[in-house]
Amino acid sequence: MQTGFYYYRNKVYYDSYDANQVSGWVLISGLKPEDIATDEPVSEGERAVSFFDNHCLLEQEYKDLQTMLTKMRSFMNVNSNEEIDFSATEKKLGVTFPKELKLIYNSIIGHDEYFTCDEHFLPLDEIYAEQGIIVFYKKKKTAVAGYDTASGCLAQFYKKEWKVFQGDFCCYQFCIGSMLFAAMENKPVFKKGRCKGSFVTTLNIAKEVEKFCNEKYSLLSEFDAYGVAVMYSDEKLIAWIRSNGFYSDIQVGAVEESHIIALGECLGNITWK
Repeated sequence: MQTGFYYYRNKVYYDSYDANQVSGWVLISGLKPEDIATDEPVSEGERAVSFFDNHCLLEQEYKDLQTMLTKMRSFMNVNSNEEIDFSATEKKLGVTFPKELKLIYNSIIGHDEYFTCDEHFLPLDEIYAEQGIIVFYKKKKTAVAGYDTASGCLAQFYKKEWKVFQGDFCCYQFCIGSMLFAAMENKPVFKKGRCKGSFVTTLNIAKEVEKFCNEKYSLLSEFDAYGVAVMYSDEKLIAWIRSNGFYSDIQVGAVEESHIIALGECLGNITWK
């Protein structure tokens, strides 16, 4: 690990990061003063590094993860002040349990939907380690995802071996996404659809979706994953909208079907399946 400037969510921060996960950089002098989110002095020609999509947790991401979990309490089952003792888990694994997984498990313990669906988090006493991977997620009985202790990245079980893909979600993003899908699919009404128009052609789906946010609908802005935007409402609706430049789709969970119809009318260019 090394310490320096890094670029995250269009702002510059100063903290530690893994230099092996750097994918590029921006010249800090080319940014606006309001984009500098640190008091650390900036030298002439100083650069802020950026990272591969799948990288170890940054300090600012940890703060954003805490903010996300707080927001999620308003529209899905997420604990508020649960404090779990992870000492037995750490003793069994032989390593410290990652701090992002501690936050996630503090939030989901006691809610069956995260542990009983086909794709699910493992209960704490079933989490295990193999080949340097902390395995915490399965599809039925097959391992799907884990935390690579060497890099701090998300590892996926692909073609019978563990792989770390640079273009994948981070570990905490995978966890948040899995929580959102479990919550959506456990709502009384769950629908899928296709998006058209600007939702397909946009270069930034989160910015496009943000145009439709108002007193009723909000963007989960801290979920900063390329090609994905997450909306939620004061009626506990959750929408996952994905765009890759060729097509765009939407998945929504809601308390009543009328809430999904209202969202479709707000967004427009939605065809429900």
